[in-house]
This record gives sequence, structure tokens and C-alpha cells, in this order.
Amino acid sequence: MVIKTEHIKPMNSTPEMLSLLKRHRAAILCGSPVVLAAYDSDMTANFDAFAAFAKSNPRTTVLLQLGYEHESAETADKLSSVVARFRDVVPDARVIALCNGPKEVESLGSRSVETRLIHQNCFLDERRYWPLTGSRPYDAAYIARLTPCKRHELVPPEVAPRLLLMGCASKIYDSERDYADMVKSRYSAARWIPTFSGAKISEYLAMAKCGLVLSAREGASFCSSEYFLCGLPVVDTPAIGGRSVLYPEEFVRYVDSTPESVGAGIAHWVANGPDPRAVRTAWLEKARTHRAAFEELMLELTGRRFGRPPHKLALRTPHPDAAHSIAIAAYLRVKGLLSR
Repeated sequence: MVIKTEHIKPMNSTPEMLSLLKRHRAAILCGSPVVLAAYDSDMTANFDAFAAFAKSNPRTTVLLQLGYEHESAETADKLSSVVARFRDVVPDARVIALCNGPKEVESLGSRSVETRLIHQNCFLDERRYWPLTGSRPYDAAYIARLTPCKRHELVPPEVAPRLLLMGCASKIYDSERDYADMVKSRYSAARWIPTFSGAKISEYLAMAKCGLVLSAREGASFCSSEYFLCGLPVVDTPAIGGRSVLYPEEFVRYVDSTPESVGAGIAHWVANGPDPRAVRTAWLEKARTHRAAFEELMLELTGRRFGRPPHKLALRTPHPDAAHSIAIAAYLRVKGLLSR
């Protein structure tokens, strides 16, 4: 059973309020009692709208996804102040941070924020991602926006002819455009896919032998789990933010933040490619614990058991419904890329 968010409306909501909620990127997971999901940054940026909604719907619970790391004092302090203010404005509301790692649980918990260890990536619908058969002409794939924090420069330039880059630069920030120009120049021999649909991710990743995760500071990193679900092992550099919590350790090569070390990690997987199905299965086993924790949390909050939640908790994604997930698998089968 899938939580059909589009059919669940809070009891005391007007059409205007629901429209406001949608504009501010919140998802309604349950209508009675009201359970909302939102990224912490969206609630922070639209605090008054969230507070007004909670005031009109008594005992609202807001589940916060952490889109960026909250291990450090700076980010934890900011979120804890927002949560404290929300409690002051709406005393009967409850805010729970869904943390990506134990260090976030510790950091936020010590600042009186209620937490649960439920990794963001466990909400990926695996029916959208599949290990596909075929030749793999690229040694590595990197799904990442062309922005400095993604550290593309850690990829050795000599890997460029066998590198698949997936992502584009921001249209807003000049610094990202400058960085993108540098990446395109340094890795001009790489294949670059600036934009792509969710339906195409499996096809593109089937052309690579491993996936790269190179940021030093971020959140859960959806792409790291997308690699695993598509059967790719990973080369990972040290980072804070909890992305490694769902890593199946046997399919990760931890390396230093240098081009030489990243190159060695890539070479390892080129020479020792694992069974893609085993990679996928191992990740799903890691995610199972977090999915069970979410089910128990929803039972605690609502008194009812829910089944599979929507893809990415229906946050910042245009098609979170199960029908879209099933359609992607059907598309891959029609193309002869997926056997089951």
C-alpha cells in the first residue's frame, strides 16, 4: 500500500492554505492527525506559512528532512533556533528531525530537537532504479551539479575520456558558471549529460563501472544511493552529513581527497567490478532498517500502519506517485533493458 498524498487533506484546511503548503514544498502524509513532511530549509524560509497552517490544524507534526549536514554546531544551532521558535508560536505542534546519521542525532538532540535516525535516501523508490545489462564504456560516473562543493577537480584529468558527467550549472550564481566552465575545459574529453529525466538514470549509469561521491560537506546525497540501486560500486571521499550510513561497506572504496587517491579508487572497481545485483540487494538491506523505523514512527503518530511512502516523501519531486515508478520499470522493459 502506498500513501496517496494527493488524496489526504487536513481536516481544517482551506483550498488557499493547501495551495500555500504546496508552493512551500510541504507534503501531507496524513490528514488526521496532521503529519507534514518538509525540508528544514523550506520550513525555515517559509516559517510564517508553516506556523499558520499548524495553528489551524491542532497537534500538527512536522517531519523535517535534512537536506544539508547538521553535524556542525553552526547548522545545528540554526535549526534548533527555528524549531524552538516554532514551538513558541505553535505550542501543541511537534517537530521531528529525520537525521541521516548518528552524529546529527547527537548534535540536534543536545540542542533539544526531537530526532529520529531515518536516512533521507531510504525514501527512494527502488522501482525507479535498476541494474541493466550492456557494455560499460565509462570507468566512472559522477551525478553532481557543477558547483565548487562537488569537487570535480578530484577526478584525475587522464580519466576524462572514460568519464560520464551528469549535471548542470546553476543559472543563478556566477560562481557556479565560472566553475562549470573550468570543469568543462579540464574534462573536455568526458561525456557530459547536463539534464536528464528520472527514467533515464538507470540507462546512463549502466554505461559506467562505478559512481563517484566527492563532496566534503553535504546531506544524504541521493546520487550515492542511486548508484547502488543501479548496481554500481562507489568511490567516496571523507565527508560529514551522514551519506555513508546506508553504504554497503563491501561495495565502497574510501579514498583520500586527492586526484591520485580517487584515480586509484576508480581503477580498483574497473579491475574488480562486483555483481550489480549483489550491490543493489546489499543497499536495500541497509535501507530496510530505516524504512521500518519510519513505519514505526508513523504508527506512533497516527495509530495506523502505512505502507510504502511516496518517492522522496513527495518532496521536491514532480512525480512521487507509485504509478510513475511502475511506469519507469515498464519503459525499461519495453526497451529490452530490464528482464523482469
